[in-house]
Amino acid sequence: MKKRLMLLLLLGMMVIFQVQGQTNRFTLEECLKYAEEHNYSLQNARLDKTVSEINYKQAKLQMTPTISASANHGYGHSHNDGSDWTGNYGVSAGITLFNGLSIYNNIKQSKLGVTQSEWSYNYEKDQLDIQIVQAFLNILMNEELLGFQKDVIKKSREQMEQGYHRYLAGQILESDYMLLEAQYVSDSTNYDNTLISLNNNYITLKGLLAINTAAGVEVVKPDTAQMIENLRIPEMQEVIDKAFDYLPELKLSKSRIESANYDVKIAKSNYCPSLNLNAGVSTGFSSSLGDVGSQFGDRLSENVGLSLNIPIYNQNKARASVKLAKINVQKAENDLQEKQLDVLQELQKYYLSVTEAENNYNVSSIKAKAYHANFQAYNMKFMYGTITAADLLTQQNNYLSALNTYMQDKYSFVLQRKILDIVMGIPVTL
Repeated sequence: MKKRLMLLLLLGMMVIFQVQGQTNRFTLEECLKYAEEHNYSLQNARLDKTVSEINYKQAKLQMTPTISASANHGYGHSHNDGSDWTGNYGVSAGITLFNGLSIYNNIKQSKLGVTQSEWSYNYEKDQLDIQIVQAFLNILMNEELLGFQKDVIKKSREQMEQGYHRYLAGQILESDYMLLEAQYVSDSTNYDNTLISLNNNYITLKGLLAINTAAGVEVVKPDTAQMIENLRIPEMQEVIDKAFDYLPELKLSKSRIESANYDVKIAKSNYCPSLNLNAGVSTGFSSSLGDVGSQFGDRLSENVGLSLNIPIYNQNKARASVKLAKINVQKAENDLQEKQLDVLQELQKYYLSVTEAENNYNVSSIKAKAYHANFQAYNMKFMYGTITAADLLTQQNNYLSALNTYMQDKYSFVLQRKILDIVMGIPVTL
């Protein structure tokens, strides 16, 4: 028994290590698809949709009759009559024939609720897609930045080693060598910090994908040159038209007006009479009356009838309900107008920010190339001893600053441009 337990434990540990050792490689498109199936927030949104579908089915069942059965069986005893067993049994059914179309309008409203849940799901998915795109691009940015920083560290180490030999030869001061050493340590630390940021980016992405943090995940790097080339910015009016046609939050606001109008119709049904059809069958027996079996047929009774309820005065509740429902319609219409105005302003401002991001990227790209060339030239001058360490490090830091700005501007532009696709209802690709 102990050997069997040890074997099971060993197999379990092997499975764990195997899962932890596996590396899942995702493109951005695969990340979005995986999250759609596994993200917990989206799973809850799908459950909300299921709830609305159940409510819709239940609303339709209000058009069907209700059927119930009853039975009671008892024993009685008295000093005069002795003991007596009794029983009564029945089946009854009822259906609402008319109630001012309240049931019909409730069905329509419940069906609209199913559609609203779909739009709510789409809204949640869009918000999640934005977070995933941002995390994915942060990973790409930091991985690309690490490549540049490796090259900088290599040159910093060469500068430090050369400076050490020149210091020993008395060609530079000790303070110059210490500056070179400090720069090498600083560049190495920058690399380590970027690596930490990269690990944090992966943790964020795993969380969005609902993947255990112990699992290995890698992103598939796209062709960044092609990625940038495909980032044409459409005209502002095209963005606005497509966004107004797609955005789930706008569709939700419109549907709330329709739902509020159904509330008005349901409230008005309280003015109308209601007509119900009821039918039933019952029988019973008493042991004191002789043959129990024959009593079931002898005492069998059927009934069927219509009941009409005409509202005459209900303390003005129906009128007040209609007024309140109409007010809610007006509020829903105002909310839609406000929402449309807010979305329009946000789209216009965001469009301008995307254009600004593109301009910043273009400028920082040119500056990064220029500062890199300048740094390379100064590095050669330092190797030939024509400039001081301070002169070299000034140009190196200028290059590093321009490089960081370039990386930030590049991926900020990509992110903002991809968000434009999301708000227009265009599938996101890199």
